[in-house]
Amino acid sequence: MFRLADYLEQHGRTTRSRLCPPASFWHAAHTCLTHPDDLYNLSKAAGRRHRLQWAHLLSHRAADYGSTDVLCLMADLRKKDGDWREAKRLLRQAADGGNVDALHDLAEMREEVGDKEEAERLLRQAADGGSISALQRLAFMRMSAGDREGADTLVLEAVGHGSTGALFLLVLARNEAGQQERAERLLRQLADDGNVSALLHLVMLRESAGDREGAEALAQKAAVQGNANGLYNLAVRREEAGDTVGAERLFRQAADHANTDALFHLAVRREEAGDTVGAERLFRQAADHGSTGALFHLALIREAAGDREGAENLALEAADHGDTEAPYRLVMRREEAGDREGAGRLLQQAVDHGCTDDILETLWPHGLDPDGTPTPPWQPSEYAPPEQHVPPGTR
Repeated sequence: MFRLADYLEQHGRTTRSRLCPPASFWHAAHTCLTHPDDLYNLSKAAGRRHRLQWAHLLSHRAADYGSTDVLCLMADLRKKDGDWREAKRLLRQAADGGNVDALHDLAEMREEVGDKEEAERLLRQAADGGSISALQRLAFMRMSAGDREGADTLVLEAVGHGSTGALFLLVLARNEAGQQERAERLLRQLADDGNVSALLHLVMLRESAGDREGAEALAQKAAVQGNANGLYNLAVRREEAGDTVGAERLFRQAADHANTDALFHLAVRREEAGDTVGAERLFRQAADHGSTGALFHLALIREAAGDREGAENLALEAADHGDTEAPYRLVMRREEAGDREGAGRLLQQAVDHGCTDDILETLWPHGLDPDGTPTPPWQPSEYAPPEQHVPPGTR
């Protein structure tokens, strides 16, 4: 219920980022907090740290205060358990609270049982609420029904909202219908309006048509606009076709535009050639531009050099940027090397840091307590709205 001073919050983020808060923190949050988003975010934080019981309790608390995101999450769990009726009830409750993702999920459930009319109605409701995925799904349904004009309208609407998936769907449909020229004309129109994704699709269309020079020119144009994926994709295609010289040139051009995949590719080549210093430099460049794979490779280089703490920091940094498996891959390497103590220490760090992995369900099926000890068996309760709560001790 209090806000830390800025300097204390900054200090805490640095010194305590890899520590799981004690039980008193989770109990206070469950008892005192009333904002649904705060409760939902804390329930997710508990779940990421495999504190399953606290994640469960906090998610119910968040739902009590109106979090529709939690209701969707509970519905997913009910579907996994095969309880479709309860999942539908929870989704409907979330949808009534304005959650467009719930409408999308309800539409999928209706489509699975053959009620396409109701599915389309729910998807349109979700799309009107701002769901781009609902627009894409509607477009696919219209396309499957043979309504190409209706599908085009929906796809262009989704593209206008920044959907690259819808753009790919449109190009795929045009190619399958033998309308490659129409697809390319539309892509050029979108590219001229500044859509870089359309430009990247054009690159591959030109390459597939045998216009290598035209493909490279378009890829260079996209790179100038800030996206060098076209150069990288062309390099991969050229390499697969046996043109190693042309591929290397394009990899280097993509790397010059800070493309992380190209930097990573060149770093691996350096490593294979025995140039560890050059490889580490390129891996660092790729990591600085967001490559989690490069971070993990740097961790392995540090581990091989005997810098175990540096390796751990890099693996956890990779997890912070989305590669939650990185610490566990390092744990397995230490296990294989016979370093069970080092593996166990890193495993505990990874869990406390919020790195989820399927192996945790096997190791600790009931979760962990805040202090890191295994939680005794417990039975999750079904969610009931606050007005249906039964006070403890009255059953």
